[in-house]
Formats: sequence, structure tokens, C-alpha cells
Amino acid sequence: CQLPAEWRPLSEGCRAELAAIIVYARVLALHPDPYGAYNYLPWQRAPPAGHQQGAGGLFYSAEIELLCDQAWGSMLEVPAGSRLNLTGLGYFSCHSHTVMQGYAYFFFLRMDENYILLPHGVNFQEAIFPDTQENRRMFASLFQFSNCSQAQHVLSFSSDWEIQEDNRV
Repeated sequence: CQLPAEWRPLSEGCRAELAAIIVYARVLALHPDPYGAYNYLPWQRAPPAGHQQGAGGLFYSAEIELLCDQAWGSMLEVPAGSRLNLTGLGYFSCHSHTVMQGYAYFFFLRMDENYILLPHGVNFQEAIFPDTQENRRMFASLFQFSNCSQAQHVLSFSSDWEIQEDNRV
């Protein structure tokens, strides 16, 4: 992928200041987007036999539940416990925005002109951060975790979750 010539990476803290909405939320459900011309792998010409429309596609949406009130300065005004739909997830040509059901994440979000919530890849960088101790420390200044709901059945990533994910591939 071609980034602008003068592009430089920004820290998570700097990008957090530029993100329109920041939430800490649990993924309740994943919903495949309908099968279409841009939602298939190159070798697929039709939906896989015996599968529903959207099964095996590249793009999906997620139903999320806010575990905390939004971060300081966030432009979304809904309380903890609210459920929202997040679209624009999946595998794109230059990046991916992926989540797993049952896990909690920190999300940088934006709202499009139709009021649809999408990941906000500030500076062409990551918009979704897994719930790890390291990321909790990084975002501690934005959230008062003592005021967050103690949601049951929320899965957190261990400190070596990236290694675990790499081994699954």
C-alpha cells in the first residue's frame, strides 16, 4: 500500500487525541456482510455451496456493548451498557479491522455521513486494540475503569496473545 510521501507513524496517545470517538466495548455478535462483488476471495465466484449469503466473506459488522462511558472528549453520548452496531470490519486490501466475539477491545471510531459507526484508522494506523494489561495502561488516562461495568463473560487477551494468534495461523 502506498502511504503519503511525508507520512510518519503517530503514537497511540497522539492518535487518541485525534480520534472522533473512543470506546471500550465487548463484542457480542458478528454478522457477515451480504455476499457481493467486493466481499469474496479472488478464487470464489459464487457463495460457497450450502452456505448462507455472506458466509466466508471478507467483510462483517459487529454488535458491541459499551463497558465504560466513552473516553474523555469522545463525541458519542451514550452510557455504559449501550449496544451499538459497528460496520467496516474485515479484511481490506491495505489493512484489516478484525475482532472476535466475546472479547473486549478499545476502539477508535468515527461516524460517517449516514451516522454509521466505523473504525477510525487515524493516520492510516490501527483503530482496534485488544484488551490487554499493556493497552489498559496505555488508555488509563482516557477511561475511569473504576466506573466501568463489570461485565460477566468478557474475555481479555493474555500478554502473549499475538504469539497465540501467530501460532493459530
